[in-house]
Amino acid sequence: MRVTLGAPGRIMPPAAKAIELAQRAEADGFDAIWWPCHLMGWIPDSAWTEDMTELAKYQDNPHVHFDPLMMMGAAGAATSSIKVGVCVTDTIRRHPAMLAQAALTADHLSQGRAILGLGSGERMNVTPYGLDFSKPVGRLEEAIEVMRLLWSTDKPVSYDGTFHQLHDAVLGLEPYEGVPPQVWLAAHGPRMLKITGRLADGWLPTNIKPEAYAEKLAAIRESAEANDRDPDAITPSMLAYVMCAPDEETLERLCAAPMSRLLFAAVDLPAETYARHGSTSPFEGGTGFHSFLPTTVSRAEVERIVEHIPAGIVREHTLCGTPEQLAEQIRAYQQAGLRDVILWNITPFADPALSGYSFKAMTELRRLLDADAVLEGSATDG
Repeated sequence: MRVTLGAPGRIMPPAAKAIELAQRAEADGFDAIWWPCHLMGWIPDSAWTEDMTELAKYQDNPHVHFDPLMMMGAAGAATSSIKVGVCVTDTIRRHPAMLAQAALTADHLSQGRAILGLGSGERMNVTPYGLDFSKPVGRLEEAIEVMRLLWSTDKPVSYDGTFHQLHDAVLGLEPYEGVPPQVWLAAHGPRMLKITGRLADGWLPTNIKPEAYAEKLAAIRESAEANDRDPDAITPSMLAYVMCAPDEETLERLCAAPMSRLLFAAVDLPAETYARHGSTSPFEGGTGFHSFLPTTVSRAEVERIVEHIPAGIVREHTLCGTPEQLAEQIRAYQQAGLRDVILWNITPFADPALSGYSFKAMTELRRLLDADAVLEGSATDG
């Protein structure tokens, strides 16, 4: 079976260029195009300077993001086959009824090609805006139940949950051709994995190793079976940071770049990962995922965080190297059960001069994986 490939969508103006990029990704044979959902970007303002990244020459601040659901609809209407998705939004900022309607609208505009990626949320996009970040997993689980309830009928429905209550609520817009949008979950912990098996159509973790991937996928499949669902109907995907480099020397330089290391500040890495590379988490409690607020981080704090994230961590938690090396790394995940991967190209953060090379490398990677599928098919036929 061929691994399907997703590409990142353009997140900043002009909007016409974002549509052109989606059309180009479709022409290049990519299977999906995805937008992140951010009000606040991951890079601190204090680090958005030309001595840290040349990107600061071309963009005033690191927090420029289109709304992903609107871009999904716009790109879906301008293409014919490529899927459009968000990776991922949350159900804290978006009420499930409004999210259900927005996802249906994007699905109608794309003629059934929308994927609603959901996660429990990130503090940087929640607490600065006056929203409550408590019990995010419970909120998410209820929200999916509410959305599926609203998608199931055009009659009034009621729901009595801890976080959400509906009283004779209605969503009259029917799913496109009777099939609701797919829901993929960014799940890592045991509870989220169980929810994925019970309620989701796809699994979308970020940058985990093949051995852990296989273990977590097994937990999802077990949950699906326990809830009388077909485990094979849940698409195992992964959001993968990708660092493209033509040779080892370049790869070492890219992984050591301060901006590359800083990208991992808000990634939920276990203590043993830091220990393996002779370091410790820069955050009290072990993770920046729930504590990192980029608009409040001073330049001195940026430098302290970067020192805690060795280049080895960047290399370990990315798909990295030449197209051939990237293909080999994806094959290891395929053996662990992966059927889809979103190639989130972070090469330009390390060296904008390699932007052109990196996107060509991802197209070459797609060709190599397509060739794998052809060979597999020939072997099966034989």
